[in-house]
Formats: sequence, structure tokens, C-alpha cells
Amino acid sequence: MKSWKIGAIAGIFAGIIFVVLSEIFLKIGLSIGLWDAWWRQYFVGNTIVNIPLFIFWGIVLGVIYSKVHDLIPGKGILKGLVYGLFFFLILPIRNETFMIPYGAVLNAIGNLFSAIFVWPVFGLSLGIFYKLLHDRYLPTKGKSIIVTYDMKSGLLPGAIAGIMQGIAAGFVSVIGHLTGQWGVPVGGEIISTIEYWISQFGTHILINMIWATIFGAFFALVYNLVPGKKIMKGVCYALIMFLITSGQWFSWVLVAWANHDAWQLVNIQIINYFVYGFDFVVFGLVLGLLYRKPAK
Repeated sequence: MKSWKIGAIAGIFAGIIFVVLSEIFLKIGLSIGLWDAWWRQYFVGNTIVNIPLFIFWGIVLGVIYSKVHDLIPGKGILKGLVYGLFFFLILPIRNETFMIPYGAVLNAIGNLFSAIFVWPVFGLSLGIFYKLLHDRYLPTKGKSIIVTYDMKSGLLPGAIAGIMQGIAAGFVSVIGHLTGQWGVPVGGEIISTIEYWISQFGTHILINMIWATIFGAFFALVYNLVPGKKIMKGVCYALIMFLITSGQWFSWVLVAWANHDAWQLVNIQIINYFVYGFDFVVFGLVLGLLYRKPAK
């Protein structure tokens, strides 16, 4: 059995655990008053649709885990724990740094409250199932040799790419507000926030630059695992990062809103896919253009 298949199967089991934990901590969070009142109605009654959704993401993250397994610090199942903590960093923590400037503090606390329990356990369970299956079906396969580069070599290219990503995000978002095609959900209504968004322009450039610097460092680490060459390698990496960060989060929210027939919010989330996807493509183009492998 190939390692990616082992990762996919382990991801199914870890995804089921993710569903169960999410339901438990969601109910706890709601019981203590986390999340804004208008959000809470969309967080209940989603178990049936969340089961296939979270299992799907478990499979995706399990396959990725199989590819980067030998690069993850630690031994055995602890690699899974590190992997889960990594996703806690780049998904909920990163997501909330974009939301808090809009004043969504209670929502941010609610999301982080759930995530701080769910992601480490998801990673640990993925590590356990992966090791069990790997030891059974690939017991003789040793550690693969993956050529990596100093993570510091990706910092500056990532930072510059992040600035360009932030500028692209700012212009596209402003255009969306001016044309009435985009807004910010406030109390269940889509509010035009063009003046506020203009005032936040610099903030979003800064936030994008910070996270893109981190992503640039990891690009150097996984460079030889990413498909493509030169600029296209940067674009492929950026789209993968979009898929497992903003893309994953958007799918959770989109499915919850669709399950409650909140189609206006669904339309906004679909637009988010195109806007954020475009922003990440800009990041990837610049990163691929600027990054140079360190000389041996």
C-alpha cells in the first residue's frame, strides 16, 4: 500500500474524530455565550453535513501528512501532534488575525476556544492511525531523503510577496464594495464597509505580509515536494496553502449557511473564494519569481 493511501485512510478516522470533537466543543462554547448571537443559529443542526465535509478534509490533510511526514519534527505519533498544532497556527489563529480588526472579538474567542482542543487531538489521532497502518503495510520503508533549504531563504521573498498579496486584496475588496458585490456580515446583514475597508487597507497589507513571511519560510522547506518549476512552483504552493487555510475555513462556513438556507451569505462566501484565491495567486507569482534556492 502506498503512503498516500495510508494517509488518506488515517485521515478518514481522524476526520471522524474531528467531527465528534467539533460538536462537543461547539456545544460547550454556545452554552457559555461564545460567538455573536446572530452567528449561533448557523452553528447548530449541521452534524449531518459536517460528517462528509470534515471526513473529506481529513482525507486531504492525511494525504498531505504522508507527503511531509519525514520533514515534521518529532518521532512517531508526536509528528501528528506537531502537524495538528501547525494547522492550529495557520488556520484558526491566522483567520482570527484578519477578523479581529473588524471587531469580531467574540467570534474569534469562540473559534479559538474550539480549535485549541480540536486541532491538536486531530493531529495526534492522525499520527496514531498513520503509524499503525504504516507499521503494518510499509514496515520496511525507511525515512525518505528530501532535499530542503534553509527556511531563512524564504523569509524576504515571502514578505515581499505578502505585501503584494495585501495590496491585491485591498484593491479587489474595495472594488467589490464599490460595485455592491461584496460586504461584511454584521448582525446577519451584509453591510457596505467601503470607508472602513479603506481605513483598514494598511492593516491588511501588514497582516498579509506577516503570514506570507511565515509561508515563505515553509516554502523553502517543502520546495522540492511542490509540483511545477520556478514561478509555477510558487503558484502551486500558494494554491495549496489557500486550499488548506482560507479555502478550508470557507467551506465550513459555506456549508453551514447553505444548510440554513442563508443564500445571501452563501453568495458572499463564493465571492470570497475567488477574491482570496486571486490574492494567493498574486502571492505565489511573486514568491516563485523572487525565490532562489541557496547555493550548495
